[in-house]
Amino acid sequence: MVGAVVLGLTLCYAAIACCYALTRHRYARIRAGGPLRPPVGPLELSPFELGMLAGGAQRLGEVALAELYLTGRAVAHGHGAVARPRHTEGGPAPRPLSPAPFTRLLDARLPDDRTVPADQLVSAAGKGDPTVALLWRLRRLGLLFPPERMRWMRVVRRAAWILQALIGAAGVVAGGCALVSAILPSGGWSGARTVVFGLLLLAYPFLLHLTDRCIGGMPGAVTAAVAATAAAAPASAARAELLCALGLFGGWFALFGVYRLTGGGLGPRTLAGDALLAEARTGSPGANPVDAALRATALIGFRALRGRPGGLCPFPEGGLREFGLVRSFAAACGRAVGGPGSGLGGDFTVDGRNGGWGGAASTPGSRRPGHE
Repeated sequence: MVGAVVLGLTLCYAAIACCYALTRHRYARIRAGGPLRPPVGPLELSPFELGMLAGGAQRLGEVALAELYLTGRAVAHGHGAVARPRHTEGGPAPRPLSPAPFTRLLDARLPDDRTVPADQLVSAAGKGDPTVALLWRLRRLGLLFPPERMRWMRVVRRAAWILQALIGAAGVVAGGCALVSAILPSGGWSGARTVVFGLLLLAYPFLLHLTDRCIGGMPGAVTAAVAATAAAAPASAARAELLCALGLFGGWFALFGVYRLTGGGLGPRTLAGDALLAEARTGSPGANPVDAALRATALIGFRALRGRPGGLCPFPEGGLREFGLVRSFAAACGRAVGGPGSGLGGDFTVDGRNGGWGGAASTPGSRRPGHE
């Protein structure tokens, strides 16, 4: 029975790896046949367009939230929440907003008398007709592929990842079963051993939560299962089976490595879009310090801002003060805002509600499958 399970999962791993490799090959051919050079420069795109190009709707929302803060219309309040600042009489008036509708949408959604979770505001900014119009402009410029060009390739890749995620979920259940098997070894009850592994079984959900916080997504859950299985193997009567399970967990992580090495979610950004982002990272900071800080946010996102050493701005010649303010604000907003940065070609999923490409929603290892 154990041999059949090992053989079946090994063949399944091989089939999934082939799906990843073939879809990556097809993706490379699609990108090679697309636009190679952008028809516009970075300064001809707004910070919101740069954000969508660099990181999808999630990044666009982060840019809108940063502008809401820099213009004096929002402050961090508590853990991961924002609120209206308390303006005193005679104090400075809020700065004017940009013409784009995204920040104005957040301004309308932020009440005067209570706090709102920052991640809710970020997700709200990337929905609706303005986002669809922005996406169509990026497509007309040849910076993003239309969704139909990559639909079947993404369906196959998503199906392969879902199958791998289901195997990982079964492994999480197996980790709990491994602890149960260690509580009652074949020799009968053993007081100390039963108590120890009983406590480990009770702590297993907290271990899953901890790995989700530290690693995130299915890789975090499988890591917890590996730890539980490894702890239970020496004391369990099913030691050989648990050692085989550890080998299968190793195969799961090897397969996850193949997924990441072949591009993860494989977003719709063209080679021209990549070239424009590379030019934006080495070009002019923008028209004013606020614009420079927003463009920096668009290029690197809140997650990178939280971990970036002070003063290390993509545009050292402009917006340093505002860049530092956005860094502090990103840290105050907490881990809920700012998923992992997009990888090769971005990371977008089809959003059926607005007909566009939304933020990554199934990338492993993140709150919302972002990747790399």
